[in-house]
Amino acid sequence: MHVSSPKPTSRGDPLSDVVGSIDLVGSVFLSAEFTAPWAIIAHVTEEDCLPFMPVPRQVIAYHVVTEGQAIVSLDKGEGYQVHYRAQKGDVVILPSNPLHILASETGVEPVSGDELLLPVGSSGLARISHGGGGDRTNILCGFMAGDSGPVPLLNTLPEILIVNIESMETRRWIEASITMAAREVTNGRPSGTTLVPGVCRLLLIEALRSYMEQNPKPGGWLAGMAHPRISRALARIHLDLAIPMRVEDLAAEVGMSRSAFVSRFTELMGVGPRQYILSQRIETAAGLLRETDLTSAQIAFRVGYDAPEAFSRAFKRETGKSPSDWRRLP
Repeated sequence: MHVSSPKPTSRGDPLSDVVGSIDLVGSVFLSAEFTAPWAIIAHVTEEDCLPFMPVPRQVIAYHVVTEGQAIVSLDKGEGYQVHYRAQKGDVVILPSNPLHILASETGVEPVSGDELLLPVGSSGLARISHGGGGDRTNILCGFMAGDSGPVPLLNTLPEILIVNIESMETRRWIEASITMAAREVTNGRPSGTTLVPGVCRLLLIEALRSYMEQNPKPGGWLAGMAHPRISRALARIHLDLAIPMRVEDLAAEVGMSRSAFVSRFTELMGVGPRQYILSQRIETAAGLLRETDLTSAQIAFRVGYDAPEAFSRAFKRETGKSPSDWRRLP
């Protein structure tokens, strides 16, 4: 799989800039009709992805509630608790694609969604019809994926993100895109089912923005994105890892002294800006080595090293292995 690097352009919104640097695509693969009471165990599998793309390194699962309501739980057994109550118009986004439960109410014994699948032909939209005959809930299930290499930022996101499209100005565009993707699968054209990348990014941006508004002091990477100046530095870093970046230049760009910038960045991100940039470059390079046919020299330039030798030294220092040895790992 060859990688083409996305070339985002700054729009003045750090959150949009950072998410824009992720080369996301997505698809709808399942239409589910439930009647209360019901509960299923859900998870996006390799088999769900394969009709649309090679299995990506990172998958973001999502569910669109088009009718009714459902509870979402990250518990995996008896006594599962409610982590969110999804209503019509909610898009439930699970950045780490965890095993989770969807249900009409707690106390209903969940069954595996895989056991309920009703495929429509060899490449059609899979269906689920399940429940006890009560109130109806309809859900479209899909995934977003960084299909052109690793997406390190996704590792830092909350386990559940929610965006309600009912009140969004772009609701009709989003609904039409998701509906079209589902219709394409139903008509046996999986190659044409990818959501417009802009839809994926918009859903993720709006879900992150909603989460940050509800959690004014988030942890991890989002703590940096919640800070008006550090967020601009993060956007600049992720705009293109190949661009040379000095700490003093980043500080000047966001209007802070070098010492104040380093101190605040370290406080929020857990590491200083220099180490953060290095870790992002090495993590990105590690994924490219394992998942693409790019040469070590090409990857070196892709992640900001002018000389392949310098990249090899830095990579071995951080991972304990040379790029070639890393690529040969099982």
